[in-house]
Amino acid sequence: MKKAFLLILAIAFAACSDEDAVPEYRADADQYLIPKVQHFESRSGAAFIWKAKTRIQADSNCLAEAQYLQDLIKQHSTFEPEIHASKGEVQLVISDEMEGPEEAYTLEIEAAKIVLKGKTKAGLMRAIQSLRQLMVDAFHDADKREAWALPTLYIADAPRFKHRGLLLDVCRHYFDKDVVKKYIDLLALYKMNVLHLHLTEDQGWRFESEAFPKLHQEAAYRREEDGSRYGGYFSKQDLRELVAFAEARHITIIPELELPGHSQAALSAYPQFSCLGADANIEVANDWGVFKEIYCAGNDSSFLFLESILEELMEIFPSEYIHIGGDEAPKFRWEHCAKCQKRMADEGLANEHELQSYFIKRIESYLNSKGRKLIGWDEILEGGLSPNATVQSWRGMEGGIAAARSQHQAIMSPTSHCYLDYGLHQIDLKKVYSFDPIPAELSEQEQKFIIGGECNMWTEHVPNEANLDSKVNPRMQALAEVLWTYPQKRDFRDFFQRMQKHYPMLESLGVAYGPEMIPAEIYADVNFDSAEVFIGSKTNFEAIDQEVYWNEKKGPWGFVLKESGTLKVQALKNEQPYGDTIEQEFEFHKALARKPQYQSEYSQWYTGGGAAALVNGRLGSLNFRDGQWQGFSGQDIELWLDLGELKEINSVSSNFYHYNNAWIFVPRSYKVYASQDGKSWRLIGESQAQIQAKQRGQHIEHLEVKSKTQTRFIKLVVESQGRVPDWHEAAGAEAWLFMDEIIVQ
Repeated sequence: MKKAFLLILAIAFAACSDEDAVPEYRADADQYLIPKVQHFESRSGAAFIWKAKTRIQADSNCLAEAQYLQDLIKQHSTFEPEIHASKGEVQLVISDEMEGPEEAYTLEIEAAKIVLKGKTKAGLMRAIQSLRQLMVDAFHDADKREAWALPTLYIADAPRFKHRGLLLDVCRHYFDKDVVKKYIDLLALYKMNVLHLHLTEDQGWRFESEAFPKLHQEAAYRREEDGSRYGGYFSKQDLRELVAFAEARHITIIPELELPGHSQAALSAYPQFSCLGADANIEVANDWGVFKEIYCAGNDSSFLFLESILEELMEIFPSEYIHIGGDEAPKFRWEHCAKCQKRMADEGLANEHELQSYFIKRIESYLNSKGRKLIGWDEILEGGLSPNATVQSWRGMEGGIAAARSQHQAIMSPTSHCYLDYGLHQIDLKKVYSFDPIPAELSEQEQKFIIGGECNMWTEHVPNEANLDSKVNPRMQALAEVLWTYPQKRDFRDFFQRMQKHYPMLESLGVAYGPEMIPAEIYADVNFDSAEVFIGSKTNFEAIDQEVYWNEKKGPWGFVLKESGTLKVQALKNEQPYGDTIEQEFEFHKALARKPQYQSEYSQWYTGGGAAALVNGRLGSLNFRDGQWQGFSGQDIELWLDLGELKEINSVSSNFYHYNNAWIFVPRSYKVYASQDGKSWRLIGESQAQIQAKQRGQHIEHLEVKSKTQTRFIKLVVESQGRVPDWHEAAGAEAWLFMDEIIVQ
């Protein structure tokens, strides 16, 4: 009898324990918040338990936000929380008396209640996203539970910048509305507030037009090199659905209609708006680059066409801003168009840059008449800035600086930090996180015109969703913190650790995130004094090990280069391969570590590593942004070097890059001179490229001069194309010349 009584007590106690048990929750809650909040207090006491009886209190002012939170909880729970107007344990409040910007909010979690308070509805949504991040990993899985726990705490938070966005290019490669929705939700999760949707391009038109139906029927599709048809577009209903989805999360979609350039797809369907006229045979571009087809600035019907399209866009998108592009608009067609030249004469315009300014100002005037504002890439500064335009600075920070100094708003998205289509060699997580949108040279008053920034996701080389995910994440999260959190609050090591905790949540959301940075890198340290190059590899962050192979044999981490070969490095994390194997080809030769004397100036954007770039033994790859190529814009290359003593040589050679889509051309000629005293020179040979300037694709051309010669000094004269040829889409622009090594054997 006694045993039975004890058994009953044990069962009763167990039942009571299960019912009263507190579900797991984030004990170190501040380590799960991205972006880092401005003020965080952890509080002692019991956790808040969200269970079936928990109600959401919200008046009609914030009913939509309450329904969003209700749906979020419902997706991951066995219950649906009730929304009540005057009572509830989870309280949503709008308080316009709250200090700070429009998106300011507070979040207070006590054992008995949660209070989410926003200065506006948008601020309330940011509070909800913080609450969402505080949920344990299991909440974000498909798992459904009867109760969830949240730690007691207090957060007071507000963003640094009012414009925090992601540009998504759906033109070069098409991504449907489900993918766009996924990214709208990610933007909301990380408190970004703008999706800049790039909808028109040379390679495809991406939205339905009732006024000009051939735009979506024909211009939305291109013929690929293999003959297949590629493309797609958003119906007006699709776009309205996206706008509603974004509005529910207080995300603004800013549509971009590219003009006057990047318009070949549109002109393939309606060539009458081009400089070539209605009979022109223009096709949707099936390659990447800048193309010469452009809207005719001398034809009033071009403006009527664009105004009609803008009218259709404005009916769908309620955004204050409309983005009109304005970048990379080649002037070749305008220079040879009688109508455009007449327009210039009639309007008293000095050149085609002023004609572009006229074009942009005319479009801006139309947008302003409809109560909208214009954003354009920083090229809209050329020829005179439109009166009320906002400048998006991408070619460095200079465009934003110029805009701010002329009291125009600016959005910062420079290629140096914000281009997520660039590889990790150029822009890794740490580089994005180091970005500050406020240039130091601006005065305090001028700084107020910098309204924020964007990370740009161009998709020329992003063919599918997994590739898109790995490019954007986690670098987008780094920029989200940069744009939300003040610099004195930020710390990369801290952010890196918090980001690790977010990966399970991203996996649950179907995000195939990529690595944070190149896990290991190969280096070549040049010692000009000893004429030696020390090569090796190093890891880039903690918890990474590496295996090094030199010419397929496991080797040391560093050594003096004595022979040609290939260095391979495989990074290891937890003794497992992490990332792809990194490879670098080296060439051992007589000019190694012999300091060149430049008579030509290489570009600050493509230094190849500086003065040692052409004598460090490293050979460039087919990725012209790999850091090995030294670039010269619109000029010949002339340089010489001292071999240190009289030597017998058999050949001098160099590699050159050719990719005319990016305005990079092989040289016209490659001449080698020799001298025994550095004063009297004789030509020992000349070589020309076999690749023709019109050759498409990416190529490396090896040019060599063979000559058995006794010499101490060698001089190279490499003749550039100078200007992009007339047949090219960017005719007249400065041509690039890319070189990677001076190999003397």
